[in-house]
Amino acid sequence: MTRRILFLYLTKHSGHYSAAVAVESAMRGLDVPLESMLLDSFSHANPVLSKVTLRAYLAALKTAPEIWEWMYDNPEFKVRTAKIRELLNRGNSRKLQKLLKEFAPDAIVCTQAFACGVMASWKRATGLKKPLLVGVLTDFVAHRYWADPNVDMYVAPSEETRQKLIGQGVLPERVKAFGIPTNDRFQRPVDKAAVIKSLGLKPDLPKILVMGGSLGLGPMKSVIRKLNKLPQPFDIIVITGKNEELQDRLARKGPKLRHTTKIFGFVENINELMEIAEMIITKPGGITTAEALVKKLPMIIINPIPGQEAKNTEYLLSQNVAVEAQDANDVMLFVDEFLRDPRKLWAMREAAAALGRPRASDRAAQEILQLLATKSAVAAA
Repeated sequence: MTRRILFLYLTKHSGHYSAAVAVESAMRGLDVPLESMLLDSFSHANPVLSKVTLRAYLAALKTAPEIWEWMYDNPEFKVRTAKIRELLNRGNSRKLQKLLKEFAPDAIVCTQAFACGVMASWKRATGLKKPLLVGVLTDFVAHRYWADPNVDMYVAPSEETRQKLIGQGVLPERVKAFGIPTNDRFQRPVDKAAVIKSLGLKPDLPKILVMGGSLGLGPMKSVIRKLNKLPQPFDIIVITGKNEELQDRLARKGPKLRHTTKIFGFVENINELMEIAEMIITKPGGITTAEALVKKLPMIIINPIPGQEAKNTEYLLSQNVAVEAQDANDVMLFVDEFLRDPRKLWAMREAAAALGRPRASDRAAQEILQLLATKSAVAAA
């Protein structure tokens, strides 16, 4: 029997999208006939509002991050906005009804809370038990907008997050603590020597990976400038994501820098770059940090976005897999400390190895399909 799975995410080239692709890929690796569809739910339901919302979100982060921090996981704000969120969710779900009727999915897998809320509202309004609705969390802490009795299963990043969802009213049997799904290429072996040679880097020097998320956010120019003041020999790899202006600026400075510095935009081989790096300097997005954990890569966190990234930072610091830099000068001091005392890096590597969940995608895929099979058997009995 062919299983039809609809994956809903928010924004292409995001962590939400990466998680959806990872679970879908894991499903395709199983011996189950599968027909799947991946869809940017917000853009599909309301393309104009999607663009406006993204711009407003980025503007808020630049000019008034404290407002976003107050809105995020605020019980008072959630209660006060419940009615308008329900109206918005139902309005957007109506836009998706034609697609749901045509594709007729057995399960809808949502990797973002907005999409999950839209589908939960639709199930609440229609009273339908099918399709199966699954919420896949892509950050280490569950905010209050995730919990909903109409979600049939959650994939949580940790037991701590599982307990938080249960505390918000989710039935214990509906929450599986499998980890944040990452692509299976992060589990595959990498020929480090070949990657280093292809990049034109020196095989005997430490490699420092610098990232600013898919949008290339954060003080990356300042970080590069500070790193090039350090006297120790090392190579730098910079990923600017879709920020082409930043990529061009850094590329022009590259030849003038003390340390060999390779500048890239959006790339598909992050797994290889993480494999050859001794440490990563990054914003703490859920997928990026989950990938780093799978690669046992120590993290220097800088400039977390208020809300989910700030919560991710707290969690990663508590697990001793990361340190937090307040500014570019702090980054320089941490790098200097780690290069002078590699034992600290090794301790963080061991902690990351214990915390990483390389099989999260496989376990999520198996559990979703098993739950479908169980419900189908019960319905047929």
